[in-house]
Amino acid sequence: MSEYRRSSRKPKRVGSLNSLADVLPGVCQNLQLDKKINEMALMALWPKQVEGIAGKTASQNSKAIKLKKQGYQTTLLVRVSNAVLASELSFHVMMLKEALNKFTPQTGITVDQIQLTVGSL
Repeated sequence: MSEYRRSSRKPKRVGSLNSLADVLPGVCQNLQLDKKINEMALMALWPKQVEGIAGKTASQNSKAIKLKKQGYQTTLLVRVSNAVLASELSFHVMMLKEALNKFTPQTGITVDQIQLTVGSL
């Protein structure tokens, strides 16, 4: 009978281990995590900016969903709970864009358009 034997020797190291602090910036850059964090930060600004411009009801019944980039244009996609509110918010789109773009130095993102869609939040 043949018996399966597991080697008790440790594998040889191929290279030296780097510290996490040395490796993490490269990993973040490769995965583009810094861009995602900036996008999330911009979308997190939505409720406060809407409340200041269009009121609490608009803030509670709308949500920034994602950023869509096409060429040099950045569009913020916003879901709104009903068509009446979407219609009302359409009158405030220019002011909302200006309010969000005040944070461009912090986020590195300039919103060129805001697209409103009706759906469940």
